[in-house]
Amino acid sequence: MTHAPLGSLNSVGGVATEINAVNYVSPRSWLATSHFVLGFFLFVGYLWHAGRARAAAAGFEKGIDRDLEPVLSMTPLS
Repeated sequence: MTHAPLGSLNSVGGVATEINAVNYVSPRSWLATSHFVLGFFLFVGYLWHAGRARAAAAGFEKGIDRDLEPVLSMTPLS
């Protein structure tokens, strides 16, 4: 044997890029994982924004003066 087995502590770098290597991660796995992580953070941001918007509309947000909102001075669309 001229080299350490795949996945061992003494294996050289770059071996994990081979398809049959122990630590190989396919591009499809990278794509799926990145979309899951991005979707998770977007969903958390959506919940955060929804909570802040509901709290501000109910008057629980301190420091946000709803009387000075520019949208309140606009005419209705219909």
